[in-house]
Amino acid sequence: MVRPTSQETQSGEPARPRGVGLTALALGALTSIYLVQSLFQLVRENPATRPAFEPLLLCGARAVGLLLIWQYWKGRDVARVFVLLWSLLVAVRAIAFLADHNLDPAALMSRPLSFFHALLAIFLLYWLNTPELRAWFKKISATAADLIVPRLVGRLCTALDVHPSAANSHPVWHLAFEHGAELTLSCPWRIVLDDNLAFVSWPAGGNPLQPAPVPSPSTDPDDARRLLQNLRVTAIHLAPHTSDLFLTFEMGIQLQTWNPASPDTHASATSPQWTYSDPGLTVTACADGLSSQLVAASASPPASDEPC
Repeated sequence: MVRPTSQETQSGEPARPRGVGLTALALGALTSIYLVQSLFQLVRENPATRPAFEPLLLCGARAVGLLLIWQYWKGRDVARVFVLLWSLLVAVRAIAFLADHNLDPAALMSRPLSFFHALLAIFLLYWLNTPELRAWFKKISATAADLIVPRLVGRLCTALDVHPSAANSHPVWHLAFEHGAELTLSCPWRIVLDDNLAFVSWPAGGNPLQPAPVPSPSTDPDDARRLLQNLRVTAIHLAPHTSDLFLTFEMGIQLQTWNPASPDTHASATSPQWTYSDPGLTVTACADGLSSQLVAASASPPASDEPC
């Protein structure tokens, strides 16, 4: 099964994801600027021209906003919902402003504060809905599958190499991706193109559990390189009970792994099937589950799940 994982501090609480502090600072700065503007407006305006409670109410709303931003920094989910609603309102106002100005972005860019306001709102609408951020605010652990998907989707496969394995008769394959990501396959895998087998890593007859297809697909590593190199990953699926990995590339090409272990072969069931690694995350999969490790930004050692 897919076990949950989280990066934790020494106190045992999930560590604050990167970006929460910076976005809280940006939100606080914007709210403070608007609060100061409201106070100046309260001082300068003639009470006879405008009811006094209106600017006072506006100042109170800004103060409540600062309090909610503090709760957002501390990881309260109700504050995340508030920030999402605020971001949606700002985005709608920005779109309405552009609609009134013939959709000319220069009109919005001519107002630097409002432009930054809109950009921050659009970013937060996406970022605060990512699995890792939702898990942190809701105080639940993100699964390893949740962590792999945003890190690997969109990355280009730059190289594919094969090396003999001393542990078993099946070779070990290494797929390199952009930005230091790597996928190591110790289990049998195949490439499917247009619903047909185009490549298998385990030759016909090498795996008694896998029947030989007709016609037989290629087993030449050069064919695998030709099919996968210089293509980007577009989707990822992880089977929750077997840890089988399915990568979909551009042009509909799919890489599929499977567990070669038989029910009575415990050693094969607990040996690694594949490993994903990048500068911030390592995930090792075997037949009975996934173990993962987030690299902490601080000097404290990262937390990890139980090994396979």
